[in-house]
Amino acid sequence: MPNVMGVLRAEIRRLARKETKEAVRDLKRQVTALRRRLAATKKRIGDVERTAQRAGSSRAAAPARGEAGGGDGGQIRFSPRWVKVHRAKLGMSRRVYAKLVGVSPQTILLWETNKARPRRATLATWRSLRGRGIRELKAAVGGEAGRKRGPKPGRKARAAARKAAPKRRRAAARKKAGRPARGARRAAPKARRAKAAPKRRRATRGGRAKKK
Repeated sequence: MPNVMGVLRAEIRRLARKETKEAVRDLKRQVTALRRRLAATKKRIGDVERTAQRAGSSRAAAPARGEAGGGDGGQIRFSPRWVKVHRAKLGMSRRVYAKLVGVSPQTILLWETNKARPRRATLATWRSLRGRGIRELKAAVGGEAGRKRGPKPGRKARAAARKAAPKRRRAAARKKAGRPARGARRAAPKARRAKAAPKRRRATRGGRAKKK
């Protein structure tokens, strides 16, 4: 009679191996699918990175070609800070700088505050001006660059100027008529008295000598 326990154990082991193989087979299929998806994802990421690198290099090379070729075929670079720096370098006001570029002063203000961007033709003109010398640009606007208005006089200074204006007009009228100024007329008697003082002193001394 066969051993029942041995047969039972053998049957249990066989069933366990069968179940384990089926479970492992499913796991192997899942792992294989995951590996394939991972490889495809890595490939796509590599393609995207290479495309981004090529796009970045082409963007960096396009402005350089535009600068080297005069801006005819490429994009011209523009920055509000460059407008401020160039205008400060020339020492021009917005009005004079706008006259030089061929736009309005309000347009220059919008450029510098980054609220507007110049059109292509105006941008090409501005870029050509940046390549010219300071003296040449100042001569182009008729020497208006560098002129700075002084500070406005205060209230007291304006009042003093209004008060002194009639005096200056009267002094100019006296000078035109050939009459001496007030100060000169006041100084004349003092000068005559100073000249006559030695004579009076000599006369006084002579009178005292005669009395003796």
